[in-house]
Amino acid sequence: MIDRRAVAAILVAGAVILPRTVVRGSPVICPFRRLTGLPCPSCGLSRSWQAAAHLRLRDSLGYHPLGAATFLGAVAIALDGRDGTLRLAQRRDVQLSASAVWLATWLWRLRRSITA
Repeated sequence: MIDRRAVAAILVAGAVILPRTVVRGSPVICPFRRLTGLPCPSCGLSRSWQAAAHLRLRDSLGYHPLGAATFLGAVAIALDGRDGTLRLAQRRDVQLSASAVWLATWLWRLRRSITA
């Protein structure tokens, strides 16, 4: 079984350690974006997490509107003293709501990219 706390801690540490210059100038590696020129649901999360980890909220929200929130979620999982699962995240209504917000955010970003 995957230790969610360890994975979250590694990802959070990566966002903290990663220099701004690396994420700013890095090439696009997303296959969906390379093929279509449009953002996938998670495009910009690495940059957003790095900005959030360095308390640059405006930059974080600019890279991905849900980046700061997901970064804080990962911090909460990494610091969770139990088995690395947030009890709230196990509720079906919370999962459906989070999925709807994620989908709506992606559709909004797609629309913004197409009309730009």
